This record gives sequence, structure tokens and C-alpha cells, in this order.
Amino acid sequence: MKFLCDLPRRAWLFLGGALVAAQSALAAAPDLIIWPDRLNPRTVFQSFDTNDCEVVEGCALSGQRRYLNFTTETRNIGDADLVLGNPASNPNFIYALCHQHYHFTDFADYQLVNSAGEPVAIGLKAGFCLLDSEPWRSGAAVDRRFSCSNQGIQEGWADLYTRDLSCQWVDITGLPSGIYRLEIEVNPAGRLPERTRTNNLTYLSVYIDDPCSGPPPNDNFASAITFSNRIETVFGSTGCATTEPDEPNQPGTGTNSIWFRWIAPYSGAAVITTEGSTVDTMLAVYLGAGIDALTLHRSDDNDGDRQTSRVSFNAVSNRVYHIAVTGVGNMAGGVALNINPDGNDLFANALLLPGASGTIAGRNLTARRETGEPRFPGTNGLASTNSVWFCGRVPVSGLLRFDTEGSNFDTLLAIYTGSRITNLVLVSADNNAGTNRTSRLYFQAEAGTNYWVAVDGVAGQSGFFRLNWGAPGPGPSFGNPRLLADGSRELNLNGSVGDRYRVETTGDFLTWSNWLRLTNLTGRIQFIDTVNTEARRRFYRAVLVP
Repeated sequence: MKFLCDLPRRAWLFLGGALVAAQSALAAAPDLIIWPDRLNPRTVFQSFDTNDCEVVEGCALSGQRRYLNFTTETRNIGDADLVLGNPASNPNFIYALCHQHYHFTDFADYQLVNSAGEPVAIGLKAGFCLLDSEPWRSGAAVDRRFSCSNQGIQEGWADLYTRDLSCQWVDITGLPSGIYRLEIEVNPAGRLPERTRTNNLTYLSVYIDDPCSGPPPNDNFASAITFSNRIETVFGSTGCATTEPDEPNQPGTGTNSIWFRWIAPYSGAAVITTEGSTVDTMLAVYLGAGIDALTLHRSDDNDGDRQTSRVSFNAVSNRVYHIAVTGVGNMAGGVALNINPDGNDLFANALLLPGASGTIAGRNLTARRETGEPRFPGTNGLASTNSVWFCGRVPVSGLLRFDTEGSNFDTLLAIYTGSRITNLVLVSADNNAGTNRTSRLYFQAEAGTNYWVAVDGVAGQSGFFRLNWGAPGPGPSFGNPRLLADGSRELNLNGSVGDRYRVETTGDFLTWSNWLRLTNLTGRIQFIDTVNTEARRRFYRAVLVP
């Protein structure tokens, strides 16, 4: 089966994960945000001795550890300076003996969050020196005003902590590979005067790889990860990657190449990026029949957001594009390779689902709500702002299942019929029926009907998503029942997490009565039928329902 497709006073701006409060007619005040485009996370190994300042001040453990380090640029986007003055006379500062200067505590919190929204790594940076590092706003004051001896941040200026400075990290030692969300919050305790704190949290979705123990699966050209969707994200790692004997000299300084192969399904503009990687990437696209006959088509180091790589070109349908990613200076780390990221933001650009079942990964970072787009039901306008679209025509009627398992943000999922963004009819929708804040739904599909699938984020959340679809797996099954002393029955029902069932009963297999509706939260449901009956036979069945 193959799918076919026919085609109030404060306003908010969204900038790459940071909510920025637009100025309103209020008294002049500073306003702090973390600027997302400077984060540039990288994975590194680093060792510290017990008497190193990082260990003494509590932001690192002694010995070799693995860290995700990053740059933080704190901008004052308000219309007044943040003034803290002489730290020696300010009780909010502590004197750091190791660093021999005063630090402001509780200036920023760092944490890494998994797909369930749970912190799995916490940054322990204890103190900051707040000063004017660089102006970011056109027309800002030319001269620096604040330093470590007279601390603050001018309006239109930023305080910059680059990732090579002490404690600019979270410890990811032992963390399994996967998609995570790096969250940075400035002024988390509200100890600094600001116009608003609602824009203090910035986040960025990243792919973290495992430390390598051997070459990755796509180290060699012949073992390239192959895909052919118009829009897709795939993941890899440059850790322990090597160079083959006949491999062309890669652009830049890296030789630890990994390979991908994209078969273009259309002719037209194409964009390939490495945003979401945790390694400084060099990206190269080649044409040719074999590794010893490749011609460089496009290459890039840092044209993408946050010092990632980005190339663009006019693709030719059915042409094979060989893609190599290396780490600059042979840096090791996780690679996120994005083909036409957010390219299905608009309803008119919905991605055709390639087959009756499957899975596809992508992102909705820059996706936006379009005019006439329906609101997700039950969210009071707090959602449907970062939707991406898919479509398919079902050739055979039957029950279908869609879910977003594997996404790293709180997803919304909706199925529609219709022909235009302005006349869509909701078929089914879900927020959290899946695990880890993901969505799952079932619906009875009708043969020949076009269905439109929207993946969105709760309250504007974005990141890497994974959409999975197909016929439901094995249905629910009952374990051995147990008759209790009072005549009631203990029943065990097994199935997939997130499945919903209608439990029916009968005594003669002719007439079935609806009894319970249940949602499977753990894979196994145990419940008791308290009906104490003299009937010799009482049978049960569970029906999977949307």
C-alpha cells in the first residue's frame, strides 16, 4: 500500500527558542535574554585535578569527564542599564579565592533535558562576572561602562562567556546517545531587576553521540546512510571515523569523514544543514559513481546557524548526492544532517508519506502558524504555532496508528481531511497518549480519502520530531485470570503503552456488553471485575479503539 497525496500590552516574538518580550509603554528597565545563536554546543573530554579551581568551586569532578560545553551571550534588550556596581559592597556577590575576583551567584542555570522533560545533566557554574563584552544593538553606547570591578550590562550590550571558559558546560559522562534539549535560563531566582522574566529561558535541541569504541557504521563510502525523502533528518557520529585510501581530500582540516547518500526525489532548490550537531562540522556534497571518481559539488564550514554547516543547490530528480561530514580538526561528536529542514512548514508543502507504514525524523524549529490554520483542540490558543505537515491517500480502509515516539519535545498530533488549509475537518487529535510527552492516536481510515497530518509543539515548543505510522501492531491479550475468594475476578491485559481499549463481557458469545474503557500506561493493566455472579461462564474481550 502506498500513500498518494493531493495537493494585551505585551506582544511576543520567537527567536530560535528564545521568547523575547516586545517593548511596551512601561518605565525604562533592563531586560535579559540568552541569545540562542551563540550557544554552539560541543562535546569534549577534559580532566581536572582535585586542586583545580573547577573542582574547588564545584562545577567539575576530578578525573576525566565528558562535557557538553557552549557559549552564552546574555543580552540586555531593555531600555535601561543593568547596574550592580562595586561587588565588594554588594551582598549578592561572593569572592572566589581561586579566580581572585567577585562572582554573582544565581545569574544563570544550565541543564540538559531528555525527551520526557526530565533534567539528566545539570550545570554547576557557581558565579559570573557581569560586564560589557560587546555591543549587539545598532546605536548602542560606543564605550564599555561595566567591568568586574563595577559590574552590570548596558542596554544594547551583551555579557559573553565563551565555551572555552571554566564551567561553561554540563557533565554528560555516561549519558546515552540521543536527542536532548539544552536549556539556559538567565536570572532564574529573580534576584536581578528586569522588565519581565518570561523571556529568560532559551533552549536548543542537540544530538549527543556515544563515546566511540570503533569506526561508525557509515565510516566508509560504500556503507553510507541512504535516504530519499524530500525532507528528513538523520543522525551520526564522527567519533573514531577514518579516511579511506581513495577518498578525496575533504575541505577543511578534518579527515574523520562519515558518509550519507541522498537520492533526490524532485528537481528544485535543496538545502542541507548540520544544525543540532554537537561537533564543529565541515559539510561536503559530491557527485560521481564511486569514491575514486567524486567531484565536489558544494561544501561549507560555518554558513549555518550557530556555526553549523549549510549548503544549497538546485537538485535534479533521481540524482544521487554523496554527502560527507567531518569534524573540523578531527573533532568528534554527534552529527544531525537535515535535508530541507522545516520544508513542510506550509500546508501546501506537505510531505508525502512514503509508504503504508514507516518512520521519518525532522524538525520544526523555524516552522510557523499560517493564516487560516486550525487551532489544535483543547489548547486555548497555546499551541499550533510550530506545525509541519504531511499527507497521504489511503488505498484500503482500516485502522491506522500515528505517533511521535522518539521526539524530544512535548508534541501535538492531529489528522484532518479537506483540500485547503481553510476547510480542514478534524478526524483525530492527541497530546500525551504516548510515552515521554509524545502523541499517539488511532483512526478508521477510508479508502481513497486524503488525510493531512500536522505535528506541532505544546505552547510553541520545537525541536527534533519523529513521526511513525502504520497499521496497529499485535492487539491486546489477556493473561491468566484469577478467581478471588469473594467471587470477583482479577484480570491482566497486555498491550502497547498508550493503547486505548474497550473491554466487553458476554456469557454466551452472542451478546457482548460494553463494560470498561482503559488506557494502557505501562504495557500491562491489572484490574478486578467485582461483579459477583453465579453464572458459570463470563468471558471478556478487549477491543483497540481510537
